[in-house]
Amino acid sequence: MGVKLSGSLPQEYDRNGMDRLHSQLVGHPDRRHLIVMVVDNLRTTIEHGGDDERYTPTAGVLFIEPVVDRDDKDTITEILARVRAERTGDATLDFDFGFEDPLAETVRKMAADGMTVSFNRSGDDS
Repeated sequence: MGVKLSGSLPQEYDRNGMDRLHSQLVGHPDRRHLIVMVVDNLRTTIEHGGDDERYTPTAGVLFIEPVVDRDDKDTITEILARVRAERTGDATLDFDFGFEDPLAETVRKMAADGMTVSFNRSGDDS
């Protein structure tokens, strides 16, 4: 089973979403990016092989819309997990989109530089 994906998009960057995706990729090359892609079935090819027929749809990309808002990403990630669970029985998504706790990122950098980092909870003198 396969799906062919046509690489043609509307040429106007403001219409097809590529300019926004470009700026996200350039501005945040270390992150994973979430996009919503709308496709249309351009055609379906039927291949005959013996007694079997194989259908191969060709999807054309209508537009790509990068999702940059954290709340929108959280909502879409919840939807992806639910849909994945319905399809596979497992809602685990083994990725994130680069939204980090700034403190955690600072601690990670300090530890990478060889510094020892420890925290005391408020009111705990141990």
